[in-house]
Amino acid sequence: MQHIMLDLETWGTRAGSAIRSIGAVVFNPDKPTAPLGAEFYCNISDASCEAIGLVRDPRTVQWWSEQSEAASAALQADQVGIGEAMRRFTKWFEGVGGQYVWGHGASFDPVLLEAAYEACLLEAPWKFWDVRCCRTVLSMANRKPERQRSDVHHNALDDAKAQARAVQAAFRYGQFSAR
Repeated sequence: MQHIMLDLETWGTRAGSAIRSIGAVVFNPDKPTAPLGAEFYCNISDASCEAIGLVRDPRTVQWWSEQSEAASAALQADQVGIGEAMRRFTKWFEGVGGQYVWGHGASFDPVLLEAAYEACLLEAPWKFWDVRCCRTVLSMANRKPERQRSDVHHNALDDAKAQARAVQAAFRYGQFSAR
């Protein structure tokens, strides 16, 4: 049973928003000094999201226009269609033995990705009872994700890794169990 930290970059904050990229990393909150494991990253084409009815929120479009060049440039490389991205993520998730999926907010990353799966007529590879909230754990432990020098802010994989390291640190100093 593997824990997967998920992070999305999106064009909105609600289910049904277009997804720009998916980042994920395997981690073990019960072994807080263990290194992070296998990684997943995929950029998604805007046209493919639009074609299946996923939408852009004008406020989020404005917000993206104010972000760093590095964050925007990272989203342009090697884009694939949303359906292909969902299939790749499912294959990766199942290939690493994923069970628990963590998001930075109980109602954000997993919920938006589930809506994209539904729009693609596919099923998310996790059970609803295996969704975990990184933000809740960090709040209880009074911690924040700490970035490494190489991290790009608003890069889905870099954000997932920072969140996974923060949860591991919370488990190191707290009285938590991942099960």
